[in-house]
Amino acid sequence: MSKSTFWTVSGVVLIFIFGAVIWIFQDPFLQLLKQTTASTIQVQEPQGIKRKTSYIGQIREAQKLIEHEYYSLATIELSSAISERPNIIQPYLLLGEIYLRQQEQEKLSNLIAELKNRFSSDPAIAVLEGRGLIAQKNFQEALQTLNALGDNLPPALKLYRAILLALQNNHTEAQEIIQQLTQVPVQEHELSIGSEGVEDSFEGEHFLTPEQAQKVQDIAIVYEEFDSLSEGKNPHLFALLAKALAQNNEAVLAKEFADVAIREDIQYIDAWILRGYAHLQLKQYTEALKDLQHAYEMDPLRPQTHYFLALALSETGHNEEAALFFEKSLQHDFEFSDEVRWKLIEIFGAQKKYDRVLELYEELLTAESEEEHFVSALHTAIDIVKKPELALEFSEKLVQEKPEDDFTLNMHGWALIANKQFLQAEDVLLKAEEINPQNPRTYLNLGLLREKQNLFSEAKEYYKKSYDIGKNGPPNTIVNLAAEKYNELLARTEKPEEPEASTKPENSP
Repeated sequence: MSKSTFWTVSGVVLIFIFGAVIWIFQDPFLQLLKQTTASTIQVQEPQGIKRKTSYIGQIREAQKLIEHEYYSLATIELSSAISERPNIIQPYLLLGEIYLRQQEQEKLSNLIAELKNRFSSDPAIAVLEGRGLIAQKNFQEALQTLNALGDNLPPALKLYRAILLALQNNHTEAQEIIQQLTQVPVQEHELSIGSEGVEDSFEGEHFLTPEQAQKVQDIAIVYEEFDSLSEGKNPHLFALLAKALAQNNEAVLAKEFADVAIREDIQYIDAWILRGYAHLQLKQYTEALKDLQHAYEMDPLRPQTHYFLALALSETGHNEEAALFFEKSLQHDFEFSDEVRWKLIEIFGAQKKYDRVLELYEELLTAESEEEHFVSALHTAIDIVKKPELALEFSEKLVQEKPEDDFTLNMHGWALIANKQFLQAEDVLLKAEEINPQNPRTYLNLGLLREKQNLFSEAKEYYKKSYDIGKNGPPNTIVNLAAEKYNELLARTEKPEEPEASTKPENSP
């Protein structure tokens, strides 16, 4: 495997780095949410629709939050799930995953003790305990423990035994174990509703989870590709294994393999880049910056070096320099180009370089983009740069791709209102209401439309309806803005034709 193909892998390796950054930036009204969380409509009316997330929904939501590194919110979901059904192990295991990724050893130890008390026979506990030893870098102790258990290991622990053997340069035995594991069946750790409530269908003694199977597959591919090289060298093998581990969120192990590669060949630039990336995953940003600056000095032309170095600079507060390196990486149009653009949007937004932000949005927005990206793009065009015509271009592209989607129609309606095309906006928003009559965003936009048309009584009713539908869900900008708009109109009793100036953006979030 040549170095030129070394980085041709899925961009999934960066999900965990960018998740939290993108989520926070996606909501341009974050400060509005903080300021208006306590907003309430000043009249007593019937309650809105009660929303309650199911137990399985809480688990799935927690998994999604973990994927995006929103660990505090995930912990809230999991704590609620544990409180509701304390005899199901899955939420405990997800908490363990959080503690592992955040290097919270004391919490992990306490959790393992609780699991042994509640679920003494579950094989997942041994896996969690073994991973805990690895997270503490007790590699020798972990391997001795696994070796002592011999063939009685569940498949997941055999995987970690193979990784630790490889770290000791025992690749023959490690590869044999990995090949055996490729034949182990894969089963989702699913929760289902049975006759006695929620049931856990996972049989960890005989199966691998999809996440574990992915690690096995990626390591097997490394060995296969390395074996095919006639002149493959040991540092290269360790670097390849470091990359496979990093892209599977095994940052501690990835760093150790990169360390070995550097010790064996101090000039091996890929190992320096990988160790820098592992430091980034571990949030050891100063160490990451040192490794990646060294990699840049060794080869100033690599787009991967530019990219990871930009990340480290950004995390250490050097945003001006970070932007330069992000821009450098874009010149090569490599696999992480979209992630670079989202990061540049964050930096340029903070620097108030909004024209550049809009250029990046134009390059990024597609029908597959997340909804929040469109909200942020339209907000920038309408409320900050005052270019509503550009917002209309964005929304027209979106509605062409998804003409029957109520979110898409709301975005288009918002842009039409901002461009004073009120009749078209009404048609679009009424269609959105027909598709989904329980979307508070639609009634907020209809309220904005009626207010722009000086139909204040109708506007007030729409704002109230938006609030009523959404008020029992989690706090969000839609509900708070609806409450604020309603209260503004309610206060205008003497001169409704002279609206008071709002301190908030005048258009829909």
